[in-house]
Amino acid sequence: MTIENANRLAEMRRAHGLSQEELAEKLNISRQAISKWERAESSPDTDNLIALAQLYGVSLDVLLGLQVPQRPLDEGEAEFEASTELPEDEPAAAQAPAEPEPEEADAVDTSNVDLPNGSFYEHQEQEAARERARRRSRYPYPLLVTAAYLVLGFVFHQWHPGWIIFLTIPLFYLPESEREPVRLLGNPVMVTIIYLLLGCLCNLWHPGWLVFLLIPLLNAHRR
Repeated sequence: MTIENANRLAEMRRAHGLSQEELAEKLNISRQAISKWERAESSPDTDNLIALAQLYGVSLDVLLGLQVPQRPLDEGEAEFEASTELPEDEPAAAQAPAEPEPEEADAVDTSNVDLPNGSFYEHQEQEAARERARRRSRYPYPLLVTAAYLVLGFVFHQWHPGWIIFLTIPLFYLPESEREPVRLLGNPVMVTIIYLLLGCLCNLWHPGWLVFLLIPLLNAHRR
């Protein structure tokens, strides 16, 4: 997060009449996270960038200063633009020196940031994916599954086929690239769960075994 982007986020928040606490409550995050964004100590992940753009009624490009809005400004945007304009009668000497116009449309200086493949958005998406993976790795999903199995057994007497839910544990920790619907349906563990449910709940052991054909079919399709 560059200083320019951090200042822009702070200005847009103030232009919409929000304190850091109010914005944090709307995004369901901590006030400290908002403060770090506005001090350029950290960057919002992709989900929070989208949420900010929707809250302020602007596109991601406008939010990040990549372009100016080309459509009529709504009330919130107009207030923000008015708050950042210099008075017409202010001497030219008091105005900030004009910076050379960039050769490309991307006006964000990312020269001091190590961006994979030189892409800001790819960097943000990869950071968000890594953060989601870290959260999943810390989540005690096996304990939750064990508690759910005990409830199914003691309360509903579903020890069988309730044990099938333990097969969801490896699926929960799959990486982002393997969680797409097509890839998930081609996963052997998912296909096994479907087969067991068909057999135990619907007594369709035959022809339910045909679902195993999904594994080579979908894996061949995604290649």
